[in-house]
Amino acid sequence: MDPPTHTNGTINGDAVVESPAAFDPLVFRKYLLSLLPPVIGADPADLNTLFVDEFDERVGRFATEAGGVIYVVKIKNEADGECLVFC
Repeated sequence: MDPPTHTNGTINGDAVVESPAAFDPLVFRKYLLSLLPPVIGADPADLNTLFVDEFDERVGRFATEAGGVIYVVKIKNEADGECLVFC
C-alpha cells in the first residue's frame, strides 16, 4: 500500500483555503519612506517622486501576484540631478 500523499501540510485534504489578507499600500509607502534614506542615501524630500498615481495599483499587484519584484532605482539625470524611479 502506498503511503498517503499530503499537500501543503494537510493530512485529510479538507484544509480551508483562506483568502489573502487585504494589502494596504499606505503601509508599504511608510516602509519605503523609512527604508530608502539609509539604504540608498535618498533624500526624504525626493521620495515623493515614487508615489505617483499608479503607485497603489502597482504595489497592490505586487502583493497579490506571486513572483513579482519591485525595484527602486536611484538614477542620475544630467538635467535634473538625481531622482528615484519605481519599477
